[in-house]
Amino acid sequence: MKSRVRCHEIGILVGVSALALVMTTGCGKARDAERAMSAAKAISETVTPSDAQNDYMQAYLTDEKMAKFISSLQEEINPFEALFKEGGQARGMADLQNRIEEFNGYARKHGFADYADYMAVWGRIMVGEMVIGSEEMTKSMITSMEEAIKSAEESLQKPDLDPEWKKMYEQQIVDSRKSIEDMQKPQEATMNAADVALVAKYITQLEEATKKFKNN
Repeated sequence: MKSRVRCHEIGILVGVSALALVMTTGCGKARDAERAMSAAKAISETVTPSDAQNDYMQAYLTDEKMAKFISSLQEEINPFEALFKEGGQARGMADLQNRIEEFNGYARKHGFADYADYMAVWGRIMVGEMVIGSEEMTKSMITSMEEAIKSAEESLQKPDLDPEWKKMYEQQIVDSRKSIEDMQKPQEATMNAADVALVAKYITQLEEATKKFKNN
């Protein structure tokens, strides 16, 4: 996976594609990703996102936008959800042009400029969640490797340790230290720090509000 989302090239496609990655946490991973990518391509052909929407290295999220987005998910029906549902997605793509006003109406109802603005916010949130999840996973892996190194070093202190086991523990220590070093190297940013911080701030509310989308 590339270390940076090339948002300036694919515009709003990034936002919906990010949703595909979040949706692939259960069964039907390939099917969900394919549906979301199809939706993303169709949507990207109907809008001309602003530079700020395109470039994830520019801050776009605000407390106000986060609150409005979370509020929008409280409604029983979200027209954007239909783009990712089995069966309904195909029909949604077929009449997408006819539904633009519907999408715009829903977005504006919740305080967004239009549905491109709404989807840009959703995209930032999904990418932010992936960034946070990746960082947490890396920290967890480093902790596990450090514990494995400590255990191997303790085993090497045993006076009756078999030579083959000694070689195995020594190699384990070398490999684990190299892996930790690689994981601790600075990574090129996927999204600006301000947006990631806002997603982290609202992560609990977001996870609760988006359960119905992730579980479909």
